[in-house]
Amino acid sequence: MQRKESLPLQQVKLNGLIYDWSYQRLTPEQITALAEQRLPKNFAEQRTALMQGTYLNISENRTVNHVLSRAKHSPFRQGNNSPFVQIVNKLRSGNWLGATGKPITDIVNIGVGGSDLGPLMTSFALKEFASDTHTHKLTTHFVSSMDGGQLYAVLPKVNPETTAFIIASKSFTTQDTLANAKTAQLWAVEQLSGQGVSGQTWRQHHLIGVSSQPERMTAYGIPTAHQLIFGETIGGRYSMWTAIGLAIATSCGLEVFRRLQNGAIQMDQHFAEAPLTENIPMLMALCGVYNREVRGINNLAILPYDGRFRHLPSYLQQLDMESNGKQYTATGKALDTPTGPIIWGGFGPNGQHAFFQHLHQGYDDFAADFLVVLHRNAPRFSAKVQASLAEQQELSVANCLAHRKLITYGTDRYLKNVDISQYYRGEHPNSLLALVYLTPETFGAIIAAYEHKVFTQGLIWQLNSFDQPGVELGKKIANDALTAIQDKGGQFDSSTDSIIALTRHKLLKDS
Repeated sequence: MQRKESLPLQQVKLNGLIYDWSYQRLTPEQITALAEQRLPKNFAEQRTALMQGTYLNISENRTVNHVLSRAKHSPFRQGNNSPFVQIVNKLRSGNWLGATGKPITDIVNIGVGGSDLGPLMTSFALKEFASDTHTHKLTTHFVSSMDGGQLYAVLPKVNPETTAFIIASKSFTTQDTLANAKTAQLWAVEQLSGQGVSGQTWRQHHLIGVSSQPERMTAYGIPTAHQLIFGETIGGRYSMWTAIGLAIATSCGLEVFRRLQNGAIQMDQHFAEAPLTENIPMLMALCGVYNREVRGINNLAILPYDGRFRHLPSYLQQLDMESNGKQYTATGKALDTPTGPIIWGGFGPNGQHAFFQHLHQGYDDFAADFLVVLHRNAPRFSAKVQASLAEQQELSVANCLAHRKLITYGTDRYLKNVDISQYYRGEHPNSLLALVYLTPETFGAIIAAYEHKVFTQGLIWQLNSFDQPGVELGKKIANDALTAIQDKGGQFDSSTDSIIALTRHKLLKDS
């Protein structure tokens, strides 16, 4: 067997999290030189401003406060007088009663984008850690799609008498969210009309609003006591640490939610204080910049090898691409150089049976972040089942390491005179985020690390990572198209007009 010389070990360890960038094929000296060349001269001052909540989102003329939202003095961490804490405790204790006097057993979180992706991802990942004293069974569901498909699947599973709905929308004008909320109300009131429950009564007992716009929640009919407010200075994709995280707390408990925030705080401190070559977010950012600018790689694959991180690729797509998918600077200057990469990926073990063929033998270059959990506790199962689950975790680790090595070294490291159909080129740069154990703290630390990576890259590319004007025009055109569909007015191009005409006719499914 032919063996290539191993790449030197490059690792940073922090509270049970290991960031291994050995396979990026970069040295600390190269990273230092890149930082000197590409980081803005006032990077330290801008990083401090982010930590202190004084960094300015220049296009919207507001500060950026998501780091402060998880700080120990945050209103979402306070005692029993906090509305957030009161609502969570009331729901999880079984003391929240619906319009017919029965305890709420199901929560449906209606939101989209940052009001869905973060809460969904985190609730799924950390559900097993719920260990507070409440014994009342409470199940949380998530609905985001504007076509009603998710609502169509959820409503038959829940009881309108015992289901409450969280309407999570920063602006409280999001069409996707309000359309789902309207249908949910029609369904519930129709089901409960025989028991004398009106729309107003239902809203008073079954709706919780989470927004930065309390007056719009009030106009919608949500009681003030059922409104949770977070500031306009917190972007939607950075908001899971705020009241938008209500679904996390209902799913996992307040203690887990606080531990999640504590893990993020630890990463905040690390980002603010650690030297460059020992600073996880800065290493992630600079490796990414090198891959984008020097190697010309336009995409980053997110490949988690633990099922609890299944929703991480979708979350990071919004975090990174909505923040840094721009071709103009924060001051409005056009750019003709690459900025944020395309983020994609999927659950690694399943990907091995799907898109990994292309990774190993396809034409395209890519960079990758692998994520793996080394050990897993399973105290709710018998000793034999725990041992079997531990073996499965080892299987996952082994597969993660194997495929990471292959996309780095290719077959040349292992085989000689290989048939071309069996040849793997390798040479794809990648990093590994390894957790000794998954805990709420390590999960929070990873999410915060990605936030700070995106912030750092935004500064390097001179972007405003905290606005998203690229999504606004599509909303306006969608409104025009909807008017055309409903009012039979308006004219677009021939392709669009033909589909609008077919939609107006409400064709039968089999026509």
